[in-house]
Amino acid sequence: MEQKDSDTSTIASYPETLELELDADQLNTFFPILQKGVTVPAIVGCTLKSLLIDQFAIPADYVTDRITTIFLDNRPVDDLDRSIIQEGSRLTLSAAMPGLVGATMRRGGFYAALRQGISHGVDSQTIAGESGTIRIKLFNLLLAELGPLVLSHGLILEREERNELLQHLPDSPELLSNGAGRTLLTVTFRD
Repeated sequence: MEQKDSDTSTIASYPETLELELDADQLNTFFPILQKGVTVPAIVGCTLKSLLIDQFAIPADYVTDRITTIFLDNRPVDDLDRSIIQEGSRLTLSAAMPGLVGATMRRGGFYAALRQGISHGVDSQTIAGESGTIRIKLFNLLLAELGPLVLSHGLILEREERNELLQHLPDSPELLSNGAGRTLLTVTFRD
């Protein structure tokens, strides 16, 4: 495990920053926290499509073809171009889920009409990007496929969250913190 120093403007706004470079086989250590949901820095006031493609650098065809189920603020999303990310938005991403529920929640799927009353509506507000945070969750196949992108983007962790996570990594006791406040943790993986 290697610790790196960093000096970007996003990072400067957090009392503590921590950059780790880990072996690729340690990615699964992060699966529970990615499923539970993590707070990440983001430019808010943009479209969901812009968040995924421009900020997280997810290829457009992957967003279209692989991320089949998306929830924004606990509501299924069909239109990525007209759903606006707000400060504190909660975003859940999943590949195809099995069964009727999976088919019903699938973006643009045949059964999407069955959930019309609960789907995320079209946002009509003006788009104005500003720094903020969102909460993101990943499920099933996307954990391994998008986990590294989310982790390299950075997680904002409270002290207890950070310490609990670091306890599961080898050679990390020296990184445990007694300080209060948040830490911006970025993780990259070696092949």
